[in-house]
Amino acid sequence: MYDYLIYAAIAFIFFILLIYIQTKDSETTKKFFLYEKAIEDLNKKIYDLENELKQKDSIVTKEEIKEYIDENIEDSLQKLTQFVISSKNKQEKYLLEIKDNLEEKLALIDDKIKNFTLMPDSYSSNEKKIVSLYNKGLSVSEIARNLRIGIGEVELVLKIEGIK
Repeated sequence: MYDYLIYAAIAFIFFILLIYIQTKDSETTKKFFLYEKAIEDLNKKIYDLENELKQKDSIVTKEEIKEYIDENIEDSLQKLTQFVISSKNKQEKYLLEIKDNLEEKLALIDDKIKNFTLMPDSYSSNEKKIVSLYNKGLSVSEIARNLRIGIGEVELVLKIEGIK
């Protein structure tokens, strides 16, 4: 029964982790959309400027226009690259923190399970007393009465020890 609780707890933690990752992914997608829109706006402005320059028959050469466009695109690409790298680093950091947290919780759960399944000290001392009294010739019911435990427990200990 406790195994099911542990599995349910682990499943719940993974479910929360998936929701968290989905949220971060949607935030990143929104930011990428904003950068795409900014790049589209820059391209539209560049297109409008080129058309305006053509209409005015200005002295600006195609070379100068290309340089202007290249500088703006390079700047936008650098900003986009920095954003992608920082987003990736943040997500990796968050995932590592979550992983460490999960590992700590699993270790705690394992420790609790180990502590829960260990026999209490009183059991092992009763076991020794039961064997000792039986070897002295006392009956099962006398041993149970003297130690104030059930007859079934006395019989179980003697069976486990291979005495009876």
